[in-house]
Amino acid sequence: MRQGSSLGYCALCNERTGKAAMARHLAACAPNHDARRGGPCQLFHLRVESREVPIFWLDVEVKGESSLRRLDDLLRHVWLECCGHMSAFEIDGLRYSVVVDHEFGFDRNERSMNTKVSRVLTSPGQRFTYEYDFGSTTYLALRFLGTRSGIIGRPPARLLARNASPVWPCAVCAEPATLICPFCVDKPNPFSCPEHAREHACGEEESFMPVVNSPRMGVCGYTGAAY
Repeated sequence: MRQGSSLGYCALCNERTGKAAMARHLAACAPNHDARRGGPCQLFHLRVESREVPIFWLDVEVKGESSLRRLDDLLRHVWLECCGHMSAFEIDGLRYSVVVDHEFGFDRNERSMNTKVSRVLTSPGQRFTYEYDFGSTTYLALRFLGTRSGIIGRPPARLLARNASPVWPCAVCAEPATLICPFCVDKPNPFSCPEHAREHACGEEESFMPVVNSPRMGVCGYTGAAY
């Protein structure tokens, strides 16, 4: 799939700006959208991108006292969840997953996803990775942008911003596509408009999946975000 614009919108105020400028916008906007009640805590600002198609990106904020599992929950909810697949973070050479005991014993480089965010993210600029589904894997690249003291209420994490939905051209007529062929995801143009879906070479029209704003688009059973 080709890459397009990096335009995105703030999930807090709906301001639209480029990906590069969004972090600066959020530095002022996020505190203005904090909860009015509750005690302040350390909040970690993260930029999340699709490793293969970085046109898909998110900015999220997670409490330092929360676990990586809560960040995993947010990523699944916004972008990934389809069939309850396994997932894992890799940070500084260590792998953090839900299951740390393996069939052949304990892996010394494996840790629990119950580890607190503040224990593993130690310096702004730190980069790490995430995988969802160890079969048809969606790979994400994350960067720790910085921290602040703030109040976001009870949720352990919140969505700050995301990319605007890309417009993908139909492979036949170049009109905006609404469907994607799951068998052609790795090809230059797997997209189709409804009119030309029936002419697609892969077979049944029913196999097409909806075009959605997620790097999981067209993979496994994913049909759209919960947000």
